[in-house]
This record gives sequence, structure tokens and C-alpha cells, in this order.
Amino acid sequence: MGSDSDAVTRPADTMRERVGETRVKIWFLISANRWLVTGVILAVTYALLLVFHVFGPTEPRQLTATGSITSLFGSMVIAIVTSVTLVLSISQFVLAGEIGPLGEQRERMTNETEFREQVEDAANIGVSPVEPARFLQTLVKTAETRARSLHEIITEGDHPERLEEIGAFADGLIDHSQTVSDDLTDADFGSFETLLPVLNYNYSWKIFTARTLRDKHAESLSAEADAALEDLIESLRFFGPAREHFKTLYVQWEIINISRGVLYGAMPALAIAGYMMLEFDAAQITGSVAGISTAYLVVSALYVLTLSPFAVLLAYLLRVLTVMKRTLAIGPFILRETEQLEPVRHEDPSEVRAKER
Repeated sequence: MGSDSDAVTRPADTMRERVGETRVKIWFLISANRWLVTGVILAVTYALLLVFHVFGPTEPRQLTATGSITSLFGSMVIAIVTSVTLVLSISQFVLAGEIGPLGEQRERMTNETEFREQVEDAANIGVSPVEPARFLQTLVKTAETRARSLHEIITEGDHPERLEEIGAFADGLIDHSQTVSDDLTDADFGSFETLLPVLNYNYSWKIFTARTLRDKHAESLSAEADAALEDLIESLRFFGPAREHFKTLYVQWEIINISRGVLYGAMPALAIAGYMMLEFDAAQITGSVAGISTAYLVVSALYVLTLSPFAVLLAYLLRVLTVMKRTLAIGPFILRETEQLEPVRHEDPSEVRAKER
């Protein structure tokens, strides 16, 4: 992007590259189906039990000792009931914001309607899309369109070489906006297809860079170029509150999924625990597989299945917490380490007054 003389250091286009995380980690935390992640967590837990059994100090007689299995699964019944109660309480607390008097609901409706109208005016469209992915795509395309206008104004100006940095910035913004816009096409809300492009679009850095370049080249910018740059900054500012609004809806969406997943797994887990306490007799299971007691394999597998509500909870919380961490700041704040364009200029007050004269 641009020549070697460009001072603009464009960050990577993906969140994974900007934070230095591997594809496997991003897949596990965000993009993978949560039920698949749940299965992975349970499989790893089962594998660890087998590893500890093979390589750790063991006492096989404990498996068939009277009351040992009853005590193990009895504690699981208490843990499952407690966790389900806790999850449902958290769900009610999070979703309580959706319940309110008519005045509050009308105010929410008014705020959202006014914001949509502002976006429609900026994008020069009649009616903005109602789907979250298409609405965000409209914001990204608006920024792309204004970046193209800015680039054309600069390249057609009298001294485009003086504003090479701004031109390079506009080029990068156009390329990144096209990529994010394509990724948002036909994406469904609550899915990875909507989530990751939103995380990839580093609008905060774009706003900061645009404002920095505008301040740096204030004397070289024509009135038309300055207005185009201001329009671009305005369009980027729409993305922040829109992302936060949809993030709030997404978290509520995931809280509902967590509650449903835990409830789906709770009853089978309780049934397994009840059977193990009431009737299961490990002494009747004989033989071994690869040197491991068959009774141990069976009891361990059933124990891992009783952990399914916790695995579902962990799988969904990993994604929710990752999204929350990556979107903590709104507006002109970047919480990770980033490279500045140049030190911020602090003008002497006497020089400012001289310029005003």
C-alpha cells in the first residue's frame, strides 16, 4: 500500500492478525459451532481421565468400593442443580432489560429510528436494511464510497504528491471495506459470518488515522478535500454505536442459547447420575481394553456425560467473553498496542492566537 515514503502504517485486516493469535485459537474461541466445541471439551476431559489413570498413581479397588460411585455422582447431582439455577438467574438478570414500561420502550424505539434516519441521510438511501448484517454492510459501503470520493479529490488536485499519505489511507480503507462488505453478504445474525467481519473492521484506528492526517495536512488540504475527509470520519463514527447495539443484542442472543443448552444437557445428566447412584454395579463389568479396565472406561465415560451442562456453558462463554474483550472500547480508543502515525502536536498558545489573528 503506497510507497516507502508513506508514513501510514496500516494494521492487519483481520482481528486474528492484529492480536497475534493462531487460526486454531480463533476457530475454537469464535468460529466453531458451539456444540462441536462442547464435544471437544468433553473428549479432552475423557482423554485426561484416561491419561491420569494410565500414568498416575491408581487404586482400582476404589472403583468398585461401596458408596464410591454413589458419592461421586451424588455430588454431580448437587452441582448440576446448582449450576442450572445459577444460569437461569443470570439469564433473567441479563434479559430483564428487555422488560420495561411503555415509556422506556418508546424511547428505545425513537432512538433506534433516529439513528437509522441519520444513517440513511449519510448513505443517501431511502430506507436502510432491517437485517443487522446488511445494515452494517451499508455503513461499511458508505465509508467506502466516501473514501473513493476523497481519493478522487486528492488525485485530481493540484499537488497530489503532498497528500500521498491521505491517498494511501483511502486506498487501504477501500480495500478493507470491500473485504468486510463481502464477508457480511448473506450472513445470519448470531452466526460466525456476522461476528468475525465486525471484529475485523477496525473503525477506531480508521477514525484516529483520518483525524491525525487531517490535522497533519491541514494547510495542504483544499476546502473540498477537507469536507470529504470530514464526511469520511462521520461515516466511520456511525459504525461504533451500531456495533455496540448489535453486540448487546448478540450477547442477549447467546445468553438465551446458553440457557437452552444447559437445560438440554441437565436432564440427561441428572438421569445418568440417578442411574449410577441407584442401580449401577461396576463389579459386573469385567475385562480390559488396551490395558485399561473396562469398568473404568464405562464409569469415566458416564461421568464425562454428566459434565455436558458445564461443557455447554464453557463453550458459549468462551465466545461471548472473547467478543466482549475485543469490543470493550468504543470510539477513538484502541486498547491493544498500536503504532502511532507521529507524536501528537502541542501548539504553543501564543502561536494559536497568532494564527487566529
